[in-house]
This record gives sequence, structure tokens and C-alpha cells, in this order.
Amino acid sequence: MKKELSPDELYVRQELAKVFPQLKINAEKVCGWGSQKWADDLLQLSVEMFLLKDIKVQLHTIEIGKLENLITVIMNQQLKLGPTTKFYHTHRKFLGTTRELFDNHQYQDDYLSFQKDPEENKSSLMQCLECEIKKLKPYEQMIIRKSVMYGHKYTEIAEEYGIPGSTIARDVKRELKKLKEICKKYY
Repeated sequence: MKKELSPDELYVRQELAKVFPQLKINAEKVCGWGSQKWADDLLQLSVEMFLLKDIKVQLHTIEIGKLENLITVIMNQQLKLGPTTKFYHTHRKFLGTTRELFDNHQYQDDYLSFQKDPEENKSSLMQCLECEIKKLKPYEQMIIRKSVMYGHKYTEIAEEYGIPGSTIARDVKRELKKLKEICKKYY
């Protein structure tokens, strides 16, 4: 149910409409570089805070010609006082804390570019394991690489290839036992 406005409340809103264009400019200046993100929300919140004041305070502010000044001061306080204000908790905190992610950046390639020859840094055990894995059948290579080297769970591999998880677990254990036996001299 909509509340009827009193004549005083209507007068206050008419005065707000008169100064609104200047308030919009003031909001942009108060926000500075963040005006694209915050100016409209800050203005709305500041006008709302002014309208929540007692009607006598609102009328007195208009009488002395300080309506624009008071709302601009409210905007300044809401923006500049930081995490203690209503504006920060309702608007600014959520707009300023997001991080832009770049999907196409290859972090791993940058790291690997510092290594001259990756083969030099490998232990004899790793070289033996890689050599023996290359000799395995394609299915055996796949389950060893996915489960051991890439850390996939048996259920993930099972879903991807339509193979029962128990079969994959059994085959991985069997192949690891073989690899361990072959490469045991490098432990």
C-alpha cells in the first residue's frame, strides 16, 4: 500500500528535482576515477539518507539554501570514510574486489622457458619410469599418465572413457607394480 506524501514532503521532493542535475555532477566529482562504477549508487544512497532525516531538518536545510551542500557532504562521507559506511557495505565492497582473469596467459610456459634442458634435471628413476611407460600399450600408458602423473581420480577416468572404476584401479595397481619392479634399482 502506497503512502500519501504530505505537502511538506512534496515540497522537499520538488526542491530535490531542481538541484538533481548539479547533484549528479557533484557525485561524479566526488567519485573521481570511480564515477563510472559508483556515482549513481552513491547519489541514490545519499538522497535516501537525506530523506530519512526528520522533515523539519529537511525543510530547514532547504530554507537556508544548503540542500545541495548537505547531500554532497553525505556523498563525501560515504565515499571517503571507507569500510565503516553504509555505501561501502552495500555497493563499493562488491565492485572493487573482483580480479580480472586472463584465460590466454600461459603461466607454465613462462616458468619452463627458464630451464635450459628439462632432461638434465630428471633423476635416473624418473628417466627409467618415462622410458618404461613409453613401452606400455596405449591403454596402460593412458591410465598411468592420467592417474599417477596428472593426478586424476579413478572415477574421473572411468567416466571419461566409459570403463568401470574398479577395472581402472586394478590395472593401475598392476602396472605400477610392474614399473616398480623394473625401476627398483634406481630407488
